[in-house]
Amino acid sequence: MASEADEPREASKKPEFDMEMVPTLPGGRAVHPAEQEGRFVWLIAEGAMTKQCFDEMREYLRYIVDNDLWIQNWDGKPPPDSTAG
Repeated sequence: MASEADEPREASKKPEFDMEMVPTLPGGRAVHPAEQEGRFVWLIAEGAMTKQCFDEMREYLRYIVDNDLWIQNWDGKPPPDSTAG
């Protein structure tokens, strides 16, 4: 008998993407990927990127996601914590 974990993921669900500026990040980082199944947000520390760069990158990445050029393949495990260690 096949389990739910063996069934293919629903291909029609589009990933969600965004970028957010935050006052600070742990360890003095400039960027940090905050992700969970189906949603990916790049956190950017204020002052680490110009507003123009932020806006342009956000538009490029939204284009990639909106035009199905980026597909997320989740295996059910949480993503690694890049701030650990």
